[in-house]
Amino acid sequence: WKSAVLIDGVRGNVQLSRLLPRIDSTFFLLGLRGVGKSTWVNNVVPDALRIDLLDQRIFTELAAAPERLALRFGGLLPGRWVVVDEIQKLPSLLN
Repeated sequence: WKSAVLIDGVRGNVQLSRLLPRIDSTFFLLGLRGVGKSTWVNNVVPDALRIDLLDQRIFTELAAAPERLALRFGGLLPGRWVVVDEIQKLPSLLN
């Protein structure tokens, strides 16, 4: 599986699709809030498995047992993307 990590910041307005090419490996997408990171990811990898740490249920589950993140990827086909949004809220997932 491939992965992307999104981290939100503060307001701005940039056309990421013009700035970022299609990425074919793991990467971190960092930037100010509102610049279009999620929109870019939705356009580039619309079928990605998404894990949004703003969802309190998901956050609580993964905070209690970060190793459960890998269990969510178990049945994914090779080449499938995984997007973890708001990873800064749970840095232990990066271990």
